[in-house]
Amino acid sequence: MMHKTRVHRVGTVDTARHLAEKLTGTTWCLCTGFSLEGHPDYLWLNDSTSEDGAGEFGIAKRMAEGFIQVESVTYSWMTNGEALQSIEAALAGEFDAQGWPVTVHLDESPKHRCHLCA
Repeated sequence: MMHKTRVHRVGTVDTARHLAEKLTGTTWCLCTGFSLEGHPDYLWLNDSTSEDGAGEFGIAKRMAEGFIQVESVTYSWMTNGEALQSIEAALAGEFDAQGWPVTVHLDESPKHRCHLCA
């Protein structure tokens, strides 16, 4: 993750197809993150530098000792189909071997508010 102190509020998405649509079709607050129903160990965390810039998301995997980042993807440059392939590859563990340890800060409060989203 490029932003080592950023705090993310993670929401759950029901299918990989819906996640692909969200990642390619919407500009998100910089503190936004997603997980996929049935796959809580993988997180897609906004790692963009600006809401006006490219939609970059780090894919983090929860491990027993913390998180590893397995990939960084610029979803705003992809089609829904390409994004779906990337998501499915991540869930299949295709990127896990190249992972590196990262610090992930999550805000699990349902009333999350920070300077990035307020």
